[in-house]
Amino acid sequence: MRKTILFIIISFLILPFYTNAQGNKKLSVFLDCKREWLCDFDFVRQEIKMVDFVRDRFIADIHIMVNTEFSGGGGEQNVVSFTGLKNITGKVDTLSFFNNPTMTDDEKRKYLVKYLKLGLVSFVAKSAIAEEIQISYQPKDSTDNMQTVAQKESDKWNFWQFRVGASGFFSGNQNFSNENINSYINGTRETNSSRTTFKVDLQLRKSSYAISLTEKEIVRFRDFGVEGSYLEKLSEHWGVGIGGEANQSLFENLDLRATVRPRVEYSITPYSKFNSERIIMRYLIGPEYSNYGDTTIFLKEREVQVKQSLQIIASFTKQWGTVNVGSFYSNYMDDFRKNNLSFSGGVNWRIFKGFQFGMGGSYSIIRDQINIKKESASSADVLTQRRALLSGYDYFVGVGFSYTFGSIFNNAVFPSFRGLNWGLNF
Repeated sequence: MRKTILFIIISFLILPFYTNAQGNKKLSVFLDCKREWLCDFDFVRQEIKMVDFVRDRFIADIHIMVNTEFSGGGGEQNVVSFTGLKNITGKVDTLSFFNNPTMTDDEKRKYLVKYLKLGLVSFVAKSAIAEEIQISYQPKDSTDNMQTVAQKESDKWNFWQFRVGASGFFSGNQNFSNENINSYINGTRETNSSRTTFKVDLQLRKSSYAISLTEKEIVRFRDFGVEGSYLEKLSEHWGVGIGGEANQSLFENLDLRATVRPRVEYSITPYSKFNSERIIMRYLIGPEYSNYGDTTIFLKEREVQVKQSLQIIASFTKQWGTVNVGSFYSNYMDDFRKNNLSFSGGVNWRIFKGFQFGMGGSYSIIRDQINIKKESASSADVLTQRRALLSGYDYFVGVGFSYTFGSIFNNAVFPSFRGLNWGLNF
């Protein structure tokens, strides 16, 4: 009798899960956006009902990776990769689309949903719910198509894109206030064979510290910069170009620093594979003119140096995570002891179901601060960080993990009170 009662209780406990598993005919999908802030997950889940979204790739039938690269003009090149898992291992597909810099966030998320649906159709077509899928087509007016073609053939801007902007941030309390004003103008001409850029920016900062009821310490910064570059692709692996910049910074003790440096780069992996893997080396060399605000620790008021740099970056976007690492070296040709060597990068790794680990940081060995003022820094200089100080190194390290468990399904969206989620994007 006890065995019979125990069997009935267990049956009632297991039956709902068994029924749910049998009734769930949809394919499970893990959506993996490498730049998560560009994917509106709630909107995607609301708009795509033909699959079940799950929280981990280890329990999914399809792994979708959305990799986004930014163009110089502010646009976004998106590559969406579909990879079959479990019973559909081996089935893959890739789609790509471009977000114009003038598109709104709503237009971008609708565009993403459109291409997610397009890519999922071939997978769902062979699933148990294929009979429930309907496909519709809305043709564009032929006149509009002709106008679009004509616009592409006669681009009056010749691929140039420009952006002008300004922003201000103000904060404070009874003892402290901070003002930060930024303005800029930049332009980019980017094609499949070359890239030309320029940028002009101005930053004004003012911080006020209340030392006592009657005394305040005010710190002002003014940074101005101009830079431009041109790079031409010679092949799938080689590129050559030239770049220059000029800047002024009170913090760095620079009334003017100007440099022009030719450059050559070699991509170990073909340029065309940039969305999934990239290993690029770059070499730069050229003159650098410096006019200092105050006499430096090398007793210089102005000087001309020749500087060389060797840089290498590597990035990989895989189903298990991402890796982005780089090494950067530079030195002045008159004295190789005046050099700078830095390492930086980050790793995001989904080690097993539900568990994600991330680590990143940078470390620099600094031996090239030829711009440091000879005059000793005061206590106020140090505390308020109003000027650059001599340092042999700097570093940053970040590490963390997360573990998600519970229900594997991630479809429902309940629009409850979640607090404010806003930001300023200039």
